[in-house]
Amino acid sequence: MGAIAEVAAIVKRETGMAIKESQYPALEASLRRVDPELGAEGFLAELGGSAPRVSLLARLVDEVTVQETYFFRELRELEAIDWWLLLQAARESGAGSVRVWVAACATGEEAYSLAILASEALGRESTPVTILATDVSSGALARAAAGDGYSERSVRNLSPELRQRYLSRDGGRYAVRGQLKSLVRFRHHNLVSDPSPPLGEVPFDVVACRNVLIYFDQPTVQGVMRSLERAVRPDGHLILGAADRLTGTPDGLGPAGAPAPERRRHVRKRRLRRPLGLPPKPDEEAAPPVPPTAEAGPRRRSEDRIDEALAAADGGDLGQALAIVEALLAKDALMADAHFVRGLVELERGDARGAVTSLRRCLYVDPSFGLAAFELGRAQEALGDERAARRAYEQALRTLDPGDDRHQAILDQVDLGDVAAACAARLRGVDRAR
Repeated sequence: MGAIAEVAAIVKRETGMAIKESQYPALEASLRRVDPELGAEGFLAELGGSAPRVSLLARLVDEVTVQETYFFRELRELEAIDWWLLLQAARESGAGSVRVWVAACATGEEAYSLAILASEALGRESTPVTILATDVSSGALARAAAGDGYSERSVRNLSPELRQRYLSRDGGRYAVRGQLKSLVRFRHHNLVSDPSPPLGEVPFDVVACRNVLIYFDQPTVQGVMRSLERAVRPDGHLILGAADRLTGTPDGLGPAGAPAPERRRHVRKRRLRRPLGLPPKPDEEAAPPVPPTAEAGPRRRSEDRIDEALAAADGGDLGQALAIVEALLAKDALMADAHFVRGLVELERGDARGAVTSLRRCLYVDPSFGLAAFELGRAQEALGDERAARRAYEQALRTLDPGDDRHQAILDQVDLGDVAAACAARLRGVDRAR
């Protein structure tokens, strides 16, 4: 193993970031920024010598970790948080405020964005929210805790009113005002090697870890996902980033660290009647098969395997369906379709608790997956948790979209309107049960 490969292995061990051979030039550039005279061999020698190991590693981590962020990034995902509902649940559990953890917070914009949204929803005076923001980079944490020096580009998504309300301006830079800053505390945490929730913390109402998993390999993604799930309360929310859904693409990160192109939704018709628990419509003419395209390859094979799992489930071979999706998830821990199908199979087998876990994972990856929210409601009902079922059905009604190819592809002979009607009927049933 060459010296630069050894450095890459150290970075992966310390941070979880998988650095490919094509990215070694960028890693060498990071080493030069740490010390222009160092180089890979010099770094390894210093690391094994008398120099402070923690300081040297920390400086390299600061250089290689991606800290590209800004206020209100991917706002739609954050706006889906129902702060009042979370506050009600927190108070029912004996807590006085909503507890939030922003993992891999970089320079703090995401944590402060959530603080703004909570303040706008719950009131700016004594906002009942506490936010823990963590990162593996000490340098990023220092800048985040200072809460200043934010550029015009960083605040570009904030309206003039919100800037005036929550930020102060000094020349071309912005700083977070004291009231907002008081809602957020910062500490060092390594998602790969440290426990979750962080030591001394109890599970949170909201955990946000966005656009971080794309830098990990699949075994690391699976371990971090399990760890993050332990950090979320049973009725809480785990929010992943849109880019994190790309972790299972064949090419992963390109040479410059850019995400691979997003998967296009496949629209082949599928039959899946029993697991949905809905009556089929009268038989219709089958849709013509989609001709092969240039997309054939690992992505297309994954889609074919999802089709196979659905066909197996529809034919009553639930064991085969489960084996297929388990194999897919071993390669791509964030494949929403595979988590969805696994949840359907588990629900059909009477394993409502397993179905809840699978369907929640599906929604962690893709909160807009309305069918998954509907099936989660069914699973929660089977467990007797009416409050959780109601939240799931409400989410389903908000996100079921007739224009979503994925829903049409999965349903085939069940109309989306029937799902919405069934969802509303189940909501009424939950209300009567209460």
